[in-house]
Amino acid sequence: MRIFVIGHKSPDLDAMASVVEYTEYLEDLGRYKDAEIIPVRAGDANIETKKIFEKFHIDLPKTIEKFDIGPDDFFILVDHHEETQRHEAVQADKILEIVDHHRVNLNFSTPIRVDVRPVGATSTVIYDHFYASNLEASYKTSALALSGILSDTVGLKSSTTTGLDIEIAKKISKKIDEDIEKLTFEIFKAKSDITGLSPEEITKKDFKIFEFGGTNVFINQIETVESKKVLGMVGDLVKALEGVKAELNAELGFIIVTDILAIDSRVVYSTDEEKEIVEKAFVTQGSGNVADIGPKMSRKKDIAPALERVITKS
Repeated sequence: MRIFVIGHKSPDLDAMASVVEYTEYLEDLGRYKDAEIIPVRAGDANIETKKIFEKFHIDLPKTIEKFDIGPDDFFILVDHHEETQRHEAVQADKILEIVDHHRVNLNFSTPIRVDVRPVGATSTVIYDHFYASNLEASYKTSALALSGILSDTVGLKSSTTTGLDIEIAKKISKKIDEDIEKLTFEIFKAKSDITGLSPEEITKKDFKIFEFGGTNVFINQIETVESKKVLGMVGDLVKALEGVKAELNAELGFIIVTDILAIDSRVVYSTDEEKEIVEKAFVTQGSGNVADIGPKMSRKKDIAPALERVITKS
């Protein structure tokens, strides 16, 4: 039997790191003694992820497409669980576990092991498993966990950051002698790198598809220290957004441009309907396909729920 540990489509750093972390945890724990546990990714790694894996000399997991999935293969989902965010190869009746930190939207016909916690990163949840099981995480897992936490919590400054995120980040930082501020700066710099990316690639840089009241909603977030550069491409991004929505069967779409130094976000939209939703959700005014929504940094906590409230009432 093979068990594939996999993150969401369009994987970010926390998703990719969690795949490696949880594979090591399960192997050390021995929960599935007769199984081969394989870390895989559900898409291409973004620039941030590639640079962090290179920094710590860690190989990226192979893509799920490299494997022929058979009837004896199973899956463990990390950093996601909603059907719209799963890779197409993942069948619901083949899912053994879920480890996540996002809102709960579960619908399974049989019981499975689930650990979903209100913390800033899935890496926090997984690293806490090592502590609870009295297991010592390796250097590579520790480095990836710290990076995943800092990435998802925007350097421990996001509204999703909890005391557990901070506690674990500080413990790992001391353990592997990695300065939190310096690593955060490296992550911010890598997040902002859009060199050579087309408008479509930027539009899909870090997206998720949400199902809000029967409506598929595309939300891409671009975290950057060069927001003016990104917003200078609004015309091209609007065109790309229309194409991406059609490609991914999303009725609505939004690009969130988050300035991680200025602590400010702006929403790029392509239709009048999307403009109206943004204005109602964030009590703002849109102009030129852009609306300023202020210091809302977290897609999970600040942005997606506000959009959902408006969309499900309309």
